[in-house]
Amino acid sequence: MRGVILIHGLTGTPATMAPLAEAFGKAGYKVITPILAGHGETPKKLSAIKWNEWYDDVCKAYDALTTDAGEIYCAGISLGSLLALKLALDKRRPLKKIAALSTPLKLSPLLEKMILPLTHIPPLRFFLKYSKKDWKEGVLDEIGREIYKNASYPKMPVKSVWELQKLQKDLLKNLPQLKTPVLLIHSIKDKVALPLNVALFRKISKLAPPKVLWLENSHHVVTLDTEKELVAEYILNFFK
Repeated sequence: MRGVILIHGLTGTPATMAPLAEAFGKAGYKVITPILAGHGETPKKLSAIKWNEWYDDVCKAYDALTTDAGEIYCAGISLGSLLALKLALDKRRPLKKIAALSTPLKLSPLLEKMILPLTHIPPLRFFLKYSKKDWKEGVLDEIGREIYKNASYPKMPVKSVWELQKLQKDLLKNLPQLKTPVLLIHSIKDKVALPLNVALFRKISKLAPPKVLWLENSHHVVTLDTEKELVAEYILNFFK
């Protein structure tokens, strides 16, 4: 039996991966959609979590799959795609293939170079603890957006973004060692993880040019947006 781990994004829950989980279940895969530490509780709980705790949850999901599945695949979105890449670099836990959706190897220059540094300054760090989410930047489709609102925190803990940056730094250092075949899926309209991340992946990775699916009518959370069926179809075909 083949198994697949589906990893949600920062502030989300496994519900954001439901269309993918359904497609893989129908295709006969054993599906695990772990909920990452600090999610499904409160933004305050999430703000206390370190990135390696998210990765530990992914490793536990992998280890649980090995009892039933011979071949293991992984797909993640946003933070989940970073964790999928991290797992693919783990030689103790081999993956057949991975799909990295809306991958934020780097955040926007404005956020990285101007806004986030301000949140480290002692007087400000006590006031700038959260940022309100723009739901439209997350999902273009109205129905998908409502699902996203119900399956995600309404605000982003700044400390969690710091942890995501630490994971980014770890990945950027080790990405040249990646050997697992990767499918990249990215929207040209993504304002959370800018499309330049695809070029950055190609530049850093020493793999043959990865297969890329560019979406034209979605925003960041492509698993819930207007092209979610195409996303599921492409990943299933790539894993086959």
